[in-house]
Amino acid sequence: LRVMHVQRARNTALIILINSILSIPYLVLYYMGDRNAYIMAALFSDYIPPGSTYPWPLGIFASMFFDPTILDYFFNMLTLFFIGPFFENRYGSRTLWYVYLVSGIAAALSIFIYGPGVAMAGASGALFGLIGFIVALPDRWVILSNPWNIFAIIFLLTPIAAAFNIAYLGHLFGFIVGIIYGLIWYRRMRIRAMYRYRYFTGPY
Repeated sequence: LRVMHVQRARNTALIILINSILSIPYLVLYYMGDRNAYIMAALFSDYIPPGSTYPWPLGIFASMFFDPTILDYFFNMLTLFFIGPFFENRYGSRTLWYVYLVSGIAAALSIFIYGPGVAMAGASGALFGLIGFIVALPDRWVILSNPWNIFAIIFLLTPIAAAFNIAYLGHLFGFIVGIIYGLIWYRRMRIRAMYRYRYFTGPY
């Protein structure tokens, strides 16, 4: 059982590794006062460049793997460390990537609402997609059974979080996409199970 658990956590580890590769060098340079940190932030953050009406293309994808502060990095990776292995073992590695990427892109597209002059980065939008996916399923009590989780979700999905420079709309977009994805996935699994049941128990 332990071997299977490690194998099904490989993709979670890969996401953490990618995030670490992009985030840790930036954080080191930033706190050293190195100007190269600003170049990295410009490459990996999600924003609408001056004179443009569209977001920075690389930032749409890279921002979900780039945490711009130590607290963001620590809490996002800690959340992924706890949720990721459960998600992989329960729903599959492919579903993990689909939900993470689609939710992360949805979170990045919230930049259209914030408009020029605002930059966003962080894995939390994609993580809220994973959370929304689980909340949409019968397994929701894995998360909702802990009152602190409920408090954190409510706080991070409301305008209250904006007072702390938290892009709550990105969280909200990722969360909604995760819920929708979860409902579609669950319905699809039930239909497949129904057809399998009919196939094996049908009249002969």
